[in-house]
Amino acid sequence: MNARGFTLLEMVLALAVFALLGLMANRVLYQGMALEQHSARHAGRLAQIQHALAIMERDISAMVPRPVRTPGALGGASPRAITARGASDGLIFTHAGWLNPGGTLVRSRLQRVAYRVEGESLVRAFLDYPDMPAGSDAHRRRLLNGVSTLRLRYWVEGDWQPGWQDDGTLPQAIEISLTLSEGTTVTRRFLLAEGA
Repeated sequence: MNARGFTLLEMVLALAVFALLGLMANRVLYQGMALEQHSARHAGRLAQIQHALAIMERDISAMVPRPVRTPGALGGASPRAITARGASDGLIFTHAGWLNPGGTLVRSRLQRVAYRVEGESLVRAFLDYPDMPAGSDAHRRRLLNGVSTLRLRYWVEGDWQPGWQDDGTLPQAIEISLTLSEGTTVTRRFLLAEGA
């Protein structure tokens, strides 16, 4: 019997096939890791959007038609639509249900809030008390970055309108559309108990 081994050509071909398989496996692994990172970023962004909308829903669903005597930007009727400089809308209103467990804090359960876009961010401004003295500053909290515009519509008498008659009543619902820096628009509708 003749003992035969692999020829040099067969060895080179086998090494080339294994190298090609290794490169393909490496590429698949790299794409899987990139997809996982992209999914994690997307999930984080979605969580930020959901958090901001949950805060807005909590405030808007408890909206009450109570004007305030606070002078300045957050004063006046409730709710009050505002048109900021640029293409974004804004909303100022008073809501009930501000948590004060056991009445331990010396303040009302009413809170004056405003939502608007400032410098590519959705900002929630609020006062410590509904009726603040002159010269009091509002607290500002950035809810969501990467927001280019805020659009509002109001459900009044069976139709969506860009505004409503401020006659001391609330609209039945408010629609909020946020245009994000990614180019997408998120729209949510909130039913108002007082306006129903």
